Amino acid sequence: MTEVSRGLREGLVGDAPTRIELYSEHLDSVRFPGPGHLDRQAQFLAAKYKGIPLDIALAAGPGALLFMLEHRDAIAPGAPLVFGGITDATLKSLSLPADIWGVVSRFDPVGTIDLARRLQPTAKRIVVMTGSSDFDRQWEARARNELTGNYRGLSVEYVSGLTLDGFKDVANRLPADTILLILTILQDAAGRSFIPRDAAAEIAPASVAPAYAVYSSFIGTGVVGGFVETFEGIGIDMADLASQIISGAPPERRTEASTSRPVVDWRQLERWGIGSDLLPADTQLEFHEPPVWERYRFEIIAALAVIGLQAATIAGLVILDRRRRIAQEELALERLELAHLSRITQLGQLSGAFAHELNQPLTSILANAEAGARLLAMKPPDLNEVKDILEDIADEDRRAAGIITQLRQLMVKGEAALERVDLNKAVAATMELARSELVARQTQVDFRREEKELPVRGNLAQLQQIVLNLILNATEAMRHLPPGGREITIETRTLPGGARQLSVSDRGPGISPEMKDKAFKPFVSGGATGMGLGLPICRSIASAHGGTLAFDDHEDAGTRVILTLPPV
Repeated sequence: MTEVSRGLREGLVGDAPTRIELYSEHLDSVRFPGPGHLDRQAQFLAAKYKGIPLDIALAAGPGALLFMLEHRDAIAPGAPLVFGGITDATLKSLSLPADIWGVVSRFDPVGTIDLARRLQPTAKRIVVMTGSSDFDRQWEARARNELTGNYRGLSVEYVSGLTLDGFKDVANRLPADTILLILTILQDAAGRSFIPRDAAAEIAPASVAPAYAVYSSFIGTGVVGGFVETFEGIGIDMADLASQIISGAPPERRTEASTSRPVVDWRQLERWGIGSDLLPADTQLEFHEPPVWERYRFEIIAALAVIGLQAATIAGLVILDRRRRIAQEELALERLELAHLSRITQLGQLSGAFAHELNQPLTSILANAEAGARLLAMKPPDLNEVKDILEDIADEDRRAAGIITQLRQLMVKGEAALERVDLNKAVAATMELARSELVARQTQVDFRREEKELPVRGNLAQLQQIVLNLILNATEAMRHLPPGGREITIETRTLPGGARQLSVSDRGPGISPEMKDKAFKPFVSGGATGMGLGLPICRSIASAHGGTLAFDDHEDAGTRVILTLPPV
């Protein structure tokens, strides 16, 4: 009745809800069939609609038609009547006045069984279930009349007179090659009343054989389907007849058949493994969930396009990253090469000092060797003196070897291996290398070192290159000062956060703010003969060590450069 009402409202009201005033009443005569109930309903409705001119009356179902045939004059006097949901068998027993039109329904058990045979070609028998009410027994009688005892080679068995649990138990024990037809169960053997759809909703899921029904309202309860007309469609057909009559053009034919068609529940086809190729061409599929491709075709295409673009982007980023890493590797190699060339240049500047440094131990070795030869020629030789001479020779040799070792470290070419280095020792070794040059340039160095070891993770040669470059830059900045004013201060210390700091200060004229911004750029030099690569290379070395190299902006006199390195 709810679905019929929905169809009526859709057909009559449509998009113009103020065009027609529609009243709805529910007799519920199937569950309350007593004459006293219907008489009270008639009296109530006659009083309710007294004085309201009704243009047309509509009766859905056989109970409503019989009620209006008896009480129409009291409830809707003079109004034509349209009925629906009535079978041919019901109409044959009635004598209808001329102002009544209607939609005839089949509620076709034969068509439903034919559909079931098509979907279950190996079925061997039919089981028909009906309840215990008068309406249920009418359905059983109709089924027996239309299906006969043996329908097209299939045995037919009728099950009635059971409780709802009894129906479920029978359904649960059926052979798999059975066609189960559930008609109506308005009342069971225990006297319990049901809405037939609700009873089917418990029996069909419990059945081990596919279940079918003649009412479209049963679709969705667990039945496979049936050859049915929809109740909403019946309401729409009734509304169409009513509209023709209200407009003054009633149809010539007093009755018309409602349209029946196969309707199946797609989910039950999958449950029972019934192939969709067995369905008739005009089958209406309910609860059909198309494949993902059909439902989301455009979304999938869009997603694939996005994924494709993302994949292309990722591939491009991977290629760019690979090129970037190759470029970084090449840049690192070039930086190492440039740093090496810079060290060679620095060593070239200090070549005179290195020659002097090496000449001293070599001269001492030569003098000691000659003296030793003379002592050995004496009769007898002074062996204690010769021993002292040999020890001096060994000391001077070690001194020369140390100078050469430091030179070799600075001249090493290749990848910069990072290891644990004491920053104080790196500074001291660099000062030893530059000692002769500092003497030649008449420059004093004050090394204020932190007493404890300052370990950093770095490359000794590259750290020495930074210190040597800063020392040479400081001496160059003070070349115009008198010898007594040329002093470099080198200081090492540990910062509060644990970082190591090395600073090199001079007493020169200082550096302008503009030059501070440019000094670390390649080919920018404050000297007359410099190439402007020293500080840029030193900053790149500091960066490769995870540190920084910068001018001290708070220095008032001279120039102070600060190297900051992370601890080990």
